[in-house]
Amino acid sequence: MPDGAPRPHDIAALKAALPGLALIEDRALVRQRSRDFFWFSPLLDRQLRRKSADVVALPADEAEVIALAAACARLRIPVTLRGAGTGTYGQGVPEQGGVLLDMTRLDRLVFADPERGLRAQAGIRMMAAEDAAIAAGGELRIHPSTKRMATLGGFFCGGSGGIGALLWGGLREPGNMQAARVITLEETPRVLELRGADCNLVNRTYGSTGIVTEVEVPLAPHRDWCDAVVAFEHFMDAARAGDALSRSGLGAKLCDVLEDTAAIGLPPVLGDAVAPPGAHLLLAMLPAEAEREFRALMEAQNGRVTLWTGSRAREADADATPVYECAWGHTTLHARKLDRGLTYLQTLNPPGRVLESVEWSWRHFGGREMPMHLCFILYEGAVAANGAHLLRLPEDDAAARARLDAIIAAHEAAGVPVANPHVNTLEAGSRHKRVPGDQLGFKAEVDPHGLLNPGKMESYVPVKP
Repeated sequence: MPDGAPRPHDIAALKAALPGLALIEDRALVRQRSRDFFWFSPLLDRQLRRKSADVVALPADEAEVIALAAACARLRIPVTLRGAGTGTYGQGVPEQGGVLLDMTRLDRLVFADPERGLRAQAGIRMMAAEDAAIAAGGELRIHPSTKRMATLGGFFCGGSGGIGALLWGGLREPGNMQAARVITLEETPRVLELRGADCNLVNRTYGSTGIVTEVEVPLAPHRDWCDAVVAFEHFMDAARAGDALSRSGLGAKLCDVLEDTAAIGLPPVLGDAVAPPGAHLLLAMLPAEAEREFRALMEAQNGRVTLWTGSRAREADADATPVYECAWGHTTLHARKLDRGLTYLQTLNPPGRVLESVEWSWRHFGGREMPMHLCFILYEGAVAANGAHLLRLPEDDAAARARLDAIIAAHEAAGVPVANPHVNTLEAGSRHKRVPGDQLGFKAEVDPHGLLNPGKMESYVPVKP
């Protein structure tokens, strides 16, 4: 049976069991919903482009989720969860057909309080969650560059970090997820409440260890943030400036550094005055009161500040692009609009060796083959830099894989871990982004038939096939 063809799942029986459940059956729409941004990787694109669910389910409340879980367990129909489809590894692509469970109708805010945090259904948009947090006097600790699109559940179950990770660490760090409400995929589904470290069991597992219907996160104190861009003539000056800013105590929640060849997509977005073509760029978000010290620090690092403006006002301006939508994964998105031959590679420049390892990568691979892109973060309490480098691979599949393997091996040998974004299993791809915890053991408890996003946790063997 070719990829993408209808699977032998009993969808008719599922429909009969759930007559009130909203479904999408149109093949074109189902195929469209079955995709995410896996096409960032030419290797994943070839692997996943024909994969599709048989049907999309759109439950309106948790009761419908439970009924769907029970029916799919009884009929042995695979279930793949989907938020907004902004993942880049094929996290939400159904590899064995079945049901694509679209969570976006479960978007109710449960509470938002500066002390208790924010709790909402998994399908709430990150932007709506942020607005609710600000209205309550706080703000989200971390959000992705896709804040306007992504869902709360999708971010915590499929992401790893984003804006705010420089202050709070990534999603794997303790305390960044307070609680999760989880539905098991069994004939009689159970409702579980995970709290504290137990949240690791569903954090970044691509929906393979339970159906998360609610997420609770802590809030940070609300700040008046400003967007900033700085231009540099030399890449290592920009890298040193990013490192200095990240350690300065000025409270930056975003600090990305882009080599000129990685920043090619930003002049059309930000304008040549803000993102001069050919310049190496530093993108930042800082508290408004840090402006004087920030400008002095950048000048001392040979940088020229080209933008300083209020973040919320810029975000609300339909004619402007907030700086966070030029950072993290958006850097790759903008670059690929101009050069479809570019893909990307994720590395970790570890604490204690950030600049040393950055310079090693830059001298060996930077420029045309691997345009450098650094996202400064806290990693286990210390400053590090995620590499979200652009990458140019040969067009031939075998040659591309060979070159990718060689670049990864060279980085690993140099003490720079790689989270390979050209594979879509937890074991092979997450590496330093993997959340601690016995996720495999938990999957046996909540998904005994192996029906949740099958293929993403390749080491799992169903306990009740």
